[in-house]
Amino acid sequence: MTEIQLDTLTASAAARDIREGRLSSEALVDACLARIARFNPGINALVTLDEAGARAAAKAADRMRALGGELPPLLGVPVSIKDAFETRGLRTTASFKPLKDYVPDRDATVVARLRAAGAVIVGKSNLPELAGAPHCWSPLFGLTRNPWNPALTPGGSSGGAAAAVASGFSLLEAGSDLAGSIRIPAAYCGVAGFKATENRIPRTGHIPHLPDRLGGVRSVRRMLSFGVLGRSVADLQLGFGTMAGPDGIDIEVPALPAPVAAGVGEGRPLRLLLWDDPGLPLCERTRAVFARLPALLTAAGCELRRGLPAGVEPAALRDTFGHIAGAEIGLGMPGWQRHALLALRHLLPPSERLLRAIASGLRFDMRAYNRALDRRDAWIRLLESALADADGLICPVASTVAYPGQALGMFSKPPTLPVASQRLRYLEATIGLTVPFSLSGSPAVALPAGVEDGLPVGIQLVGRRWDDDRLLGVAARLEGLLGGVVAPPGLV
Repeated sequence: MTEIQLDTLTASAAARDIREGRLSSEALVDACLARIARFNPGINALVTLDEAGARAAAKAADRMRALGGELPPLLGVPVSIKDAFETRGLRTTASFKPLKDYVPDRDATVVARLRAAGAVIVGKSNLPELAGAPHCWSPLFGLTRNPWNPALTPGGSSGGAAAAVASGFSLLEAGSDLAGSIRIPAAYCGVAGFKATENRIPRTGHIPHLPDRLGGVRSVRRMLSFGVLGRSVADLQLGFGTMAGPDGIDIEVPALPAPVAAGVGEGRPLRLLLWDDPGLPLCERTRAVFARLPALLTAAGCELRRGLPAGVEPAALRDTFGHIAGAEIGLGMPGWQRHALLALRHLLPPSERLLRAIASGLRFDMRAYNRALDRRDAWIRLLESALADADGLICPVASTVAYPGQALGMFSKPPTLPVASQRLRYLEATIGLTVPFSLSGSPAVALPAGVEDGLPVGIQLVGRRWDDDRLLGVAARLEGLLGGVVAPPGLV
């Protein structure tokens, strides 16, 4: 039997070892559960466990392997699920107090597909209320801590997801991303994260939308994407291949060919756009990575072009995202909550530009909303044109690496964060560099790019809409060059 090294084991390697009889699912799941028991109390990544269900599923996976025949791609691999996805028979809260005892009678589509692929669900991961923030404090479950430094946040909203994968509690996680909710936690925790093209993966069973029993309104129809967090690009390809495609319920998902793990131009240099001057300050650790990156890429034979398309103003992109997101999120809010936030809008200083843009969407001004959609369409056309002869665009994930964790509720005053000898507004510092590619609905990968002064730094790789397979192929070529995932040093 293969010795289980949960510090470094990937989902794709575990799946192969189980299929080929070198590793039993039961032994692997037991090792993950033991690791959870030891380290999760201090990290709080997983908030609902299913030990009995996981052990039963692992035994069933080993019996299936022993019978032989064609085996599902994730047979016996332990995974966790962001607590925004409904899980049949397992508590699903989305960190929303009215759902604290909600036990669905169905699986979200991505959960059903992971089960059908043979994955073993060990538990549900923490997130902020209704997946609505780039940190990971829950009014139900408290603070999730970064496995690299427990004083710091793992990011959000898929913060528990990234912390679980980085810690070896699970090997793969389903995540969701409206404003960077996969990419930011992946970068802060030093793992790989993939946000698929908008509407490539069904949203069926994701909260929000709120369940029908709470009178849920079908809000957030644009820019919300789904994806996967893992320890290698091969893991991302495996998870994406499992989750993508129409389900007959979410009619926005087109019938495209099934994903394949595609190589990209192995015989030629990669052609990359580099946006390393993104109009927001960068922290010292991020600047150090991006200072080295051009020479690293050109030495590997990559062809680089710098900057975004002419005429693009990143601040205006953030404004447009904010207006659309505010309007659609507002549809799902209780009326009292929306009016309270609207009232607070007048107290925001002009420097809170992104937050003011989100609040402006809460007015439900349809003319302004449609103008924002027009600006979104124009940005999509510009970005797609710029990527037409490029293999991807590289930029930072965020202005800063992981910052101190704290309890931040919906009505908390947002902090400022120290970045490059100045104080940067919270939303600009965290989601300012991810929202342009949420606005465009583009596929994007967060890849680990090294450890600077004890903390991981990630890069963001963006591709053309619907070209997810190709983007993951580019990420696979860059992964080895950048060094890949490094385990947090304190979990031994």
